[in-house]
Amino acid sequence: MSFLAQLKDRLLQKFVRDPAGYGRPVPPAALDREYASGHWDHFFSFAELPRNLVLAGAINHFFPGTPAVLDLGCGSGRLGTVFQRYPFSRYLGVDVSSEGVTRARALVLPRMEFIEGNYETWRPDGAFDAIAFNECIGYARDPAATLAAFRPHLRPGGLFFLSHFRFGSHAAQWRRMATVCDTVEAASVTDDSGERIWDLKVLRARQ
Repeated sequence: MSFLAQLKDRLLQKFVRDPAGYGRPVPPAALDREYASGHWDHFFSFAELPRNLVLAGAINHFFPGTPAVLDLGCGSGRLGTVFQRYPFSRYLGVDVSSEGVTRARALVLPRMEFIEGNYETWRPDGAFDAIAFNECIGYARDPAATLAAFRPHLRPGGLFFLSHFRFGSHAAQWRRMATVCDTVEAASVTDDSGERIWDLKVLRARQ
């Protein structure tokens, strides 16, 4: 891509796509480098634990039996390590980063499966009670279109569970997602500084 084309794309992103609630995809190779360098190791830190506890607990709250769970953008498996204490019939984690998936598999979490796939194009075999987007919906080209694409893969009564850091155009992205989903429940989690905030929402796909 030429310099002018790159400049045009950056301007379109900043002044058109960001305000409209579109996301910013990251190339898989870049994510692989970040996982390999330890850039995302902080997901396993104590500061990141509360939001994962809330997200996993929310899934169990709405589906206290043995739900089928799809963890999209699973990365290195952090949500899986927290959710493993709850009952489930199936847990499938999917991530575009081969390095992230390798690290998730290395955790050897019982009965949990982790595979490589790009949620922009990959679709599951079967349906799920809970579909989670844990800190990854902002990488979707169109967050609303992504949710709509996975709506057919929710079982009757199934729900989306999202954790989304307050950064950049997060508010516009929530507004965009509200065009295809209704909010069932919402909560926020902060770190001890009160400056880092994660919004967690349970969404029902609109028919």
